[in-house]
Amino acid sequence: MERRNLLLIIIIIAALGVTLNYYVQHYQGGEIYEAANHAYGLLVKGFNVTITVETIDGETVTGTLLSVQGSTINIVSDGKVLSVGGPSATKEDLKARLITIDYHGKVYVYELPPQLGEMGEIVDNLTVEAYSERFSGIIYIDGNITPIQLGMLKYKADYLSYGSVTINQMDSNGAIISTNMVPIEFLKEYLGDYRVYMYGILYVNSEERNLPLELVEVRAG
Repeated sequence: MERRNLLLIIIIIAALGVTLNYYVQHYQGGEIYEAANHAYGLLVKGFNVTITVETIDGETVTGTLLSVQGSTINIVSDGKVLSVGGPSATKEDLKARLITIDYHGKVYVYELPPQLGEMGEIVDNLTVEAYSERFSGIIYIDGNITPIQLGMLKYKADYLSYGSVTINQMDSNGAIISTNMVPIEFLKEYLGDYRVYMYGILYVNSEERNLPLELVEVRAG
């Protein structure tokens, strides 16, 4: 009986190990190309990707994946953008001895039908238990929004996240912008008090389907 229980414990531990490795991948610093390609492949699917870097100096830095340029990985850590290279890197901020890529769940791609109302309320209604939620689509903004307000939104989306904002039109009556993979919390932060009309695609990285919207696709890692 004890032998059977021991065998069961070993099987469970082995199964957990396989599951953990499925979500967490480790790369030696010299494998920077493989790490960058894998991380970027997850990012473009809509996953929220966490990068942990152990440097050749023994420092450990954790951040959210921002972008990949060749063999350079860019992360956001404590509000700062840091570049990660291999152990012999000369231009990057961090020289990696070990790189860990961490992600969770799946990406549920929903069609977001037209929404009309205050941006803050719309975002609140779309916010669910998730690792990240990103919006791609068109937003019509009603009211006297300033170039500075839109500029701050564009900067944060373009340079501090894997996303972008394009300002299509702007006048005294409002503005029209298009977004690509912009975190919805950014929209609430900068457009929360404005009345908007918006539609497009919502990317939700979560453990399960948890929005009553039309599901376009489910993406696995």
